[in-house]
Amino acid sequence: MHPHPKPDSESTAVLPLPLAPFELYYDFDDGPDYPTTFPVELRFSGPLNRAWFERALGETVARHPLLSARIQESDEGPGWVAGPESAPPLDWNDEGTPIRPPQGDAIDLRTGPGLRTWVRASDAGARVVFQVHHACCDGLAALECVKEILARYRVLAGEAEAERLLRMIDPQLLSKREVLASDQPRRPSAWSGIRDVWYTLKVWSSILWLSPEVLQPPKGGKAERRTQELLAFQIRELAADETTALHNLAAVHGATANDLLLRDLLLVLRRWNDRQAGPRKGRLRITVPVNVRIRADAAMPAANRIGYGFVTARLDERDDPAAVLAKVREGTRRIKDWYLGLYFLGGLAFARRFPKVFARVMRGERSFATAVLSNVGRFSPDKALAPTEKWRCGELTLEWIGGAPPLRRLTRAAIIVIEYAGRLSLCLRSDPHFFDEATTRELLTALVEQVRESIRRGA
Repeated sequence: MHPHPKPDSESTAVLPLPLAPFELYYDFDDGPDYPTTFPVELRFSGPLNRAWFERALGETVARHPLLSARIQESDEGPGWVAGPESAPPLDWNDEGTPIRPPQGDAIDLRTGPGLRTWVRASDAGARVVFQVHHACCDGLAALECVKEILARYRVLAGEAEAERLLRMIDPQLLSKREVLASDQPRRPSAWSGIRDVWYTLKVWSSILWLSPEVLQPPKGGKAERRTQELLAFQIRELAADETTALHNLAAVHGATANDLLLRDLLLVLRRWNDRQAGPRKGRLRITVPVNVRIRADAAMPAANRIGYGFVTARLDERDDPAAVLAKVREGTRRIKDWYLGLYFLGGLAFARRFPKVFARVMRGERSFATAVLSNVGRFSPDKALAPTEKWRCGELTLEWIGGAPPLRRLTRAAIIVIEYAGRLSLCLRSDPHFFDEATTRELLTALVEQVRESIRRGA
């Protein structure tokens, strides 16, 4: 690996900064067995120009201070400081070279930046993998950085009109990244303060005391951990007509495509656990990341601006798909109407006052959810592109983009859903301590077949 140029002074001047509660959450939850890092992967056809890509990457990172920052301990607690070295490293090699990160799936933010990049290229195409520590930014922010890299690449290739895609960034907004707000104005009152405390307690009591079922490992017991490439995950795509049909089906039911995917995931998890460990009637809970960005955040550099909501349901053999969809819709309605993502973050802000207890809870053997489903929506590097059109720059075409969320102990499956060029991709990462590649594919195939069955039935 070799470095890029240092970030400019405008970006780094905002540091040092204390860790925000959500960043502390991912710092405390980090560990060698369950690192809190996630991959974003891009696949191109055509020749990827190395000089243009390296410069585009370096210029992008220079505008987003947390991507090259380190964590340093102080009397006030851990905080971000500017890295003493150059910006995050890039490993460029031919397509046959394995990706072997120096610390496995982990990144130590005390000694290095929270971003690593690998490129495996040939004349026919390239595979680009970004590894990001979640304390630095969330998946939506990482995708915005990818868009910026692609826009800068086009500018360097001579497409000057692509400069319109480079949004203004104000690094000083990072000092406000933990402010919880809504675009909908609310008049403060004594009652609203009491309500906020009550909702926060209700959200966190459910998380801490009502433990959900754990995804059961395949029959035969614990799988041996296998040597895998960086943050391995499995991928399945829906065809363009299936993607359209899913959206149409959601509209018919007055729901969202994400509601249908959550419903189908619950059905698959129920059948999976019953098959592995016999009929069960416990709660299944799915973590649903909630974007808490508001319009004023548009100029904020890459950071974490999400909270978590949860969809919880008891299912048994009597629950038909329509009944489960009704449970899901009620859960997602509460997440939206009650601003549950904000109350999750409010609980973290309170917990930060008691760092030892906070750390003990995060590192304990406690299940917060059975699985994670993160729907990042449609990825469009340029709003001028038609929904089914792929990003192109000369002979280079972005064919696919995906990734997978981090895993935590006892949450053994994490899924990202992303739509690009008219096709929906489902990317599943499962706990490598219990699931090998074959059983991960089996679980993902079961989910995709359930989605297709829902489309066929129109229900």
